Amino acid sequence: MKAAVLHGAGDLRVEERPEPKPGPGEALVRVTASGVCNSDLNRVRAAEVPRLPLVIGHEFAGKVVALGEGARAEIGARVAVYPLLPCGECPSCRRRLFECCSDYSYYGSRRDGGLAEFAAVRTANLVPLPEGVSDAEAAMSEPAAVTLHALNRAGLRKGECLVILGAGPMGLLAAQIARARGARDVILLDVAEEPLEFARSLGFDKIARSDAADIGRRVKELAGDGGPEVVLEAAGAAPAYRLALELAAPAARVVFMGNIGGDLLLPQKLVSSILRRQLQVLGSWNSSLVNPENEWAAVHAMVAQRALLPEKLISHRLRLEEVPGAIRRMQERREVFRKVMVIL
Repeated sequence: MKAAVLHGAGDLRVEERPEPKPGPGEALVRVTASGVCNSDLNRVRAAEVPRLPLVIGHEFAGKVVALGEGARAEIGARVAVYPLLPCGECPSCRRRLFECCSDYSYYGSRRDGGLAEFAAVRTANLVPLPEGVSDAEAAMSEPAAVTLHALNRAGLRKGECLVILGAGPMGLLAAQIARARGARDVILLDVAEEPLEFARSLGFDKIARSDAADIGRRVKELAGDGGPEVVLEAAGAAPAYRLALELAAPAARVVFMGNIGGDLLLPQKLVSSILRRQLQVLGSWNSSLVNPENEWAAVHAMVAQRALLPEKLISHRLRLEEVPGAIRRMQERREVFRKVMVIL
C-alpha cells in the first residue's frame, strides 16, 4: 500500500509499505479520507515522536474490509476512527476520563495512523457512520468532536453568548456547533481579515479583528446583556489566551483549547481581575466517546441533519502523493489553507 511515512525531521515520504495485518481485536480499514492537521505540521517539522518511521495522520475514516482474531465489527461498515488509545488502567481511566489518560497511545503520533491506503485499528475505536455523512465529513469527526468537547467543558447553554478567538477550522467548527445548540450569539475574532470574511460567508456576521485597539468595547457592543458568558480560545497563541481572560464577563467560563506555543505571562492586574470577576478557567483536551456524551456520535448527528457543515471548511482536496509538498507549503504559509483533505 501507499502511505505518508515520517522518517525524521522534515523528512516525510509517500512510499510503498506492506499492508498492515489486523491483530486480535483489530479491524483493517480501507481509508477513504484523511485530514491534515496543524499538529501534523509540527510533527513533520520536529519528528518528536516515540518511534520512526511512522505513518502520520489521526483524522481519518474508511470502510472495514477485514477482521483480526476475536474482533467484532461489520465487514463493509463505514466508520470514523477515534485516534486515542487509553491504557484503561491509570487513575484517569478508572474515572472514565480517558482523554486524561497518563499512558495513552495515539494513531498517527505514537503508532501508525491514517494517511495511508489501509490502517489496522482497534475495533473499540471504530465509530459507525449514519447515512448522510460523507467520507470527507467523517474524516473531520476528530476536530469537530474536539471543539464539541471544549463547548461541553464550558457547559455552553442555550441562549448564552459565545466569543471565539481564532476563526480557523477549529473556531469555525465550534461556531457552527454553538449555533446548532442554541447559542444566543456567536462572536468570532481573528487577527486577519480573510478568515473573518470566510466566517461571514458561513452566516456569522458578528466578527471583529482581535488586534483592534478598542476590541474590549467592540465585544461588549456585539455581546450585549452583560457580555459573553463563554469565551473559547481556539488560536493557540499567547495574546489570544490573555485576551480571552480580558473579554470574559463576570462569572463567565473561559476555555483554553488551542495548543499554545511558548510561555504565557499574565500581569498581576489581569490575575487580580480574574479573581474579582470570579471567572472559571478551564482546559480542554481531545474528545470523549462516553463523558458527558458520545461526542463523535453527536457530531455525526449534527452533520446528518445539516446543522454542522464541516465540508465547507475544506480548502484543498489532495491525492496522497501530494501530501509532502502541501505540508511544506502549509509550513511556509505560501497560500490560504483551511482544512486539507486527502481523498483515497
